[in-house]
Formats: sequence, structure tokens, C-alpha cells
Amino acid sequence: MLNTNSDTLRRVVQADLNLQPRSSACWTAQLLSAFQGLRGCELYVRAVQTGHAITMQVFTADLKHRMRGVLKGAELVDPNTHNDKLATYHSWFAIPFSRNERMPINVPRYLHLDLSKHVMRNISRFRLRAHTLKVEAAAWLEDGSCVCDQCPGEDEHVQNEVHALLICQDHRVCELRKHFSFLLTLFLRTFQQHILRHTNSFFSRSP
Repeated sequence: MLNTNSDTLRRVVQADLNLQPRSSACWTAQLLSAFQGLRGCELYVRAVQTGHAITMQVFTADLKHRMRGVLKGAELVDPNTHNDKLATYHSWFAIPFSRNERMPINVPRYLHLDLSKHVMRNISRFRLRAHTLKVEAAAWLEDGSCVCDQCPGEDEHVQNEVHALLICQDHRVCELRKHFSFLLTLFLRTFQQHILRHTNSFFSRSP
């Protein structure tokens, strides 16, 4: 950003750099903090402080390496038994990394579709568990329940992402599933085991 034709922008960035040693709330301090855990952390910090360029190819590979390590820990956590956002994302929504670290990261197919910003945002929120389903809301409420309060009948189901996409019988949820059925296929492969488990459970209850 220091390599710019705008004198005003150059001064603003330089002022933020000067503020960094005294304030953890400035943009530069937050950026430098985000470098922690990367193999080239010291190199990136020095580049920002001196106004030098960071080689994006190297930086991207470093980010992927760190993310692999983060997601590897999530592999051991079952999102069905643990209310863990990272494990939920990794097990149900994340696109697997290529074994070749040089390969570019694949982005979700819905990002290439002609969708409104509102729909795009809500899909992203759903994938990242930044929604208002009971499984998330209960984490912020004292004695909050994860049980779906929309399904008819006496069966109690945890109102999580799998439930909303495949199981919930509330008419409003069913209408949403029907309206956005073209997006549902994005998650069906990930939820294949959950579909099978739910189907077996359904038939085991049938008379």
C-alpha cells in the first residue's frame, strides 16, 4: 500500500505504522498479529514495517500450510457430539485441500453463481455457523436448548445445519429448501452419511 500515487494514502499508512508500537487497535498491529504462526512471520513483519513487497506466491503457500495444521486438529472432533464451529466447518462444509501445496485453493461453487449479495452472505453465514439456528443460539443463552422448536410431533432433534437442510418438517423451512434446491446439491455429498443415518433411524421407528 506504500507503493501508491496517492500522497494522502501514503501518509495515512505511514501514520498507522508509526502508531503500531503504542496501540494494538490500529490496522498495522492487527495485520502483524495475523502473521503469527506463519513460517515466514518475521519476514512478513519486517516487510510491512519497512514498506517492502511480500511475495504473494510464498505468502499464499504459507497460509495454506497453517490452515492445514488448524484443520488437522479439527479432524478429531465429531460435530454431532461437540458444539465446535471449526469441527463443524471442517466436517460438513470445507473443501478439501489438494495434496499438492502448489495447487490453487478451490472455492465453493456458489461463489461462481449469479446470486444476490443477500443470498451469498446468508450461505456464507450458514457454512461458518454464524446463523441463528438453535445449536448456535444456545451457546449464547443461559440454559439454552438446541432442540428444534419448529418441527411438529414429539421427536426431539438438534436444530443444526444437517437438520435444517435435510430433516426439519416446518413448512417455512420446507419452502426454503424447495426454493433453493439448486443449492442443496452443494452439500449433499458432504451430508451423505447423515442422510443414511437419518433414513435408517426413520425406518427403525416405523411400525
